[in-house]
This record gives sequence, C-alpha cells and structure tokens, in this order.
Amino acid sequence: MRQFTVSGSPFEMGVQTAREFLPYLSKVKEKYERTIQITEVAETVRKLRLKLEKEYPDAYAEILGRAEGASMGEDAAFLMFFPEIFKRADGCTTLMLRRNDGAFLLSHNEDDKGYDPANTALVTYDYGDHTITGFTMAEKLTGYAFGWNSYGLLYSSNYIYDTKIDLNQVSRYIMVRDVMNARTIEEAVYRLSRMRVASAFSLNLYDRVQDKAVNVEKDIDAIYVTEVHERYARANHFTTRKDSLLPEPYVSSAFRDAKVNELIPAVSAETATIEDLQKILAYAEEDYYRCVYKDPNKFPYHELSCTVANFSFDGLTDRILIRDCFDGSRLSIPFRPAGR
Repeated sequence: MRQFTVSGSPFEMGVQTAREFLPYLSKVKEKYERTIQITEVAETVRKLRLKLEKEYPDAYAEILGRAEGASMGEDAAFLMFFPEIFKRADGCTTLMLRRNDGAFLLSHNEDDKGYDPANTALVTYDYGDHTITGFTMAEKLTGYAFGWNSYGLLYSSNYIYDTKIDLNQVSRYIMVRDVMNARTIEEAVYRLSRMRVASAFSLNLYDRVQDKAVNVEKDIDAIYVTEVHERYARANHFTTRKDSLLPEPYVSSAFRDAKVNELIPAVSAETATIEDLQKILAYAEEDYYRCVYKDPNKFPYHELSCTVANFSFDGLTDRILIRDCFDGSRLSIPFRPAGR
C-alpha cells in the first residue's frame, strides 16, 4: 500500500494530497463537474459550502486545496466529499477485545468498491505539533475509514444504513475528519455531540494513553456511547438506538453483525491474540451475502463492496498492522503516542 506525508496549512495539505492522486482524479473529475451542473445539486452544495466554511474551516480549506491540486472546479470538489448526495455507502466490520491482562486488541475490515492502487494510500498529515494518519481514497477525505493520531487515539469508522439523510448538514466524511484531531476520547465524543451530521455512522475509538475504548453511534442529531470493557463487535446498522422507525438492516450487514457476535464470545480473554480477531474477520462462504470477508479477488469489486484492507492494533506488541487485501502486502507500524 502506497504511503505519503503532507504538511503545511490545511489548504497546502489538500493540494499535495490531490497531486498524489492526480492521474486517477484526472480520469474521474468529469463526472463531478457534470453532476454539479444539475441545478438542485449545485444549490445543495453551495449551501453546504457556506455551512462548512463557518463550522469546519480547516476541512473547508483542505477541500479547496484538493480542487486546486486536481485542477477541478471548487463546487465539483465539494460535491465529491458529500457522499450523502450520491447515496454512497461503505460497509465495514469491527471487533474489539480486552484481554484479562489489560492488553487491547482491535481489528477492522474496510469494505469498499472501486479500489485502484492509483486512488488509495495511507496518508500522514503533519501539523507540526501532531500528526494524523489514515487510509485514504482519492474521492474521500482521510478519516472515513481507519487511522490514528500521535496523541494516542486509534479509530475505525462504520457507515450506518438508515433512511434518514439531512442534506442541510455536513457529511460524515467531514465530521470524522474533524474528530481525527481530538486528543482524547472525551474530546472526540464532545466533537461528535456538538454538531448535526447528514447521515449516521459509527466510530470505534481506543485511547492508548488512557487505555479506554468506546463505540459511538452518531445519529443525525444524537449520539449513543458504549464503553468497551471486554469485547465488542459490529457491522453497519444501529445496535444501540432501537426504535420502530429504523429500517431493517441490509442482508450483508445483518449477516456480518450476527456472525461476528456469534464467534467472538469463543475467543478466550486469557489467551487472545490479534490473529484470533483476524480469523473471525476472515470468515467467508460462497455466497457474497454470507461473508464477513468479501474477497476482492473472488467478487467483482468494481460493482460490489469488497474487503479492501484489514486494520488491526495489537496491544501485546503495540503495533498497527495493515493488510492490503488485493496484493496481500502487509505493514507493521509501531504505535508510540506522544505523552500528554
């Protein structure tokens, strides 16, 4: 998996990121520039730009930089980072487990479609006083998938299937991008609680310094926080919020959630290793809709959401482990957060 670092102002980091993805963006930017010509879409994006500039100025500047670096119109670039307009969905599965000796294990399958080596990278944003690193695709903001920061926070994000979308609010990409800069779980939860978002998502957070883990389900105007004491597993639908207004989970999400919650209790908190969680996330059958791991070398990943990467934190070794599910390449990165 390709890696690169960007630095400077948010605008400059946006320019540098777009230039790294320029060959790919040059091929796809036309669809955004064509779509932004639709009056209703243009009006929605322009209203959202005003809101974003006021409430999330750093993200606003970064997207302007993305437009500059990709030589595309500003409104078209902003459209690219509002997935709710396209009804774009990302399916993922996350497991968390704390051993009896206190060591924490996290493993996350990142599912997506349209993967291409030219449009994917692990990007580090160097702010001078801290860094954030995250899995990034050219048409998405760093933060939508998984990553970590130098303060000691690791996270993975799961889209939540719901019928409610509020196009008067900022996208989930923007909100998670902002949360990536939080110093603590408490700050992250505060940032999630103070604003409304266009569509629901789940955020799994582990604070290495405080040795604390939570899952946060972020609804459009509410949050539901679950502290992880021993083990936790989830896919892509609400599990904490339960009411008659919720739609039935998608078949794939319902299966993945049920299967990982069936398998994780069998993992011993006395002897668990990161391989035990990874083995659960590797569960697969012949039927696409009965797989936790959706093999991109088996299923048509340009048409269906497949597992593009596995992200794990091994608290026994304090290392971040990332596997590219296309070529099988692996990264092993020491995780030593700066003291606070």
